[in-house]
Amino acid sequence: MVGPEKMSINQIGKEIGASRSSFYHHFGDLEFFLDELLVTHYEICQEFDRQAHMNCQKLMPDLYRELAKYPVSLRFHIQLFRHRNRPRFNYLFMKSFESSATSFALKLFADHLQLNLDEKKLYPLWLTLGEAWYSRLDPDDLSPSTLQHHATEVLKAIAFLMDSKLFRRLE
Repeated sequence: MVGPEKMSINQIGKEIGASRSSFYHHFGDLEFFLDELLVTHYEICQEFDRQAHMNCQKLMPDLYRELAKYPVSLRFHIQLFRHRNRPRFNYLFMKSFESSATSFALKLFADHLQLNLDEKKLYPLWLTLGEAWYSRLDPDDLSPSTLQHHATEVLKAIAFLMDSKLFRRLE
């Protein structure tokens, strides 16, 4: 897996067994290809949200089992997270993360931690969990148990933060 800085038409051609001319015929240039890739990824994220909304009753283990069903998309999302210094990557990461949050994940998160906070206060905690979780992921190990293990570790830190005087004072 390579990041966007190493993406080239030659590299893509090698990966899919296509010539440069075939690539140019279908996409015109690398920027258009990247835009199409990002749009397609967002569509997959929307499908994930629909499936997770139906299949996830609890944060643990349901969400992490569902995420493990989408390893290619999850690897792509890891790349978006790791390259958030690029505006369109950050935009798509945040847009899809927020979409999942409002679709189903905030409720699971609040239920898991037994939180009675409004969405405005809950979302920053969920984002903290997500960012810390993504920073720990290894694209070569996206098993449900590993995904859940990382979430459990981050949730412990969030619970500790919420019990702190700092959190209560800033609330």
